Amino acid sequence: GVPYAPASRTEAEALGVRMVMQELNLLPTLTIAENLFLNRLPRRGLPGRIDRAKLRDDARRAMAQVGLDAMDPDTLVGELGIGHQQMVEIARNLIGDCRVLILDEPTAMLTAREVELLFEQIDRLKSRGVALVYISHRLEELARVGDRVAVLRDGKLVNVDAMANLTSDQIVTLMVGRELGERIDLGVRNIGAPLLKVEGLTRGTVVNDVSFEVRAGEIFG
Repeated sequence: GVPYAPASRTEAEALGVRMVMQELNLLPTLTIAENLFLNRLPRRGLPGRIDRAKLRDDARRAMAQVGLDAMDPDTLVGELGIGHQQMVEIARNLIGDCRVLILDEPTAMLTAREVELLFEQIDRLKSRGVALVYISHRLEELARVGDRVAVLRDGKLVNVDAMANLTSDQIVTLMVGRELGERIDLGVRNIGAPLLKVEGLTRGTVVNDVSFEVRAGEIFG
């Protein structure tokens, strides 16, 4: 109920705020179980000796939270597809008291089936009372997972509203700061000397005898 600005990631995670970045932070040469508990591996007997049985049991419980019940915790992460790796990353962040889960562009590298698997787990987490912040440019996903939408433009918060109150076109208008059909006036442009010139470019049967030049101040496609 009060503003919170964590001093560090460690402090935030201790209070239940977790974040899954777009670039996954997993070690492919270690197992799922080892990745899940890398900073808190269970010990037994001699110093440095890992309790493998407990590690597997703990991993199975963590994996069950994200629908990976049928998977062997001793599987190397490098053998998993991107979708399952994402689930492992989420499972790792749910260990302990996760109260707020931030997902940064989570579907950027997923197939359609993997996206649906992710959405199923998001529904499960919401039903458990976990608050989710879902960062995405894919507007069709927002209606599927979001209750409220916050739009940022140029680093500033410009709107917060219920998802049901906004259409995709309205969200885009808020994102870019103008109506979709509005013409952009680029003003007078001074076209200068050529900066790049190509003559007779040919590459097999793909490109044949192409010539062009690009001048300073010119938008060229």
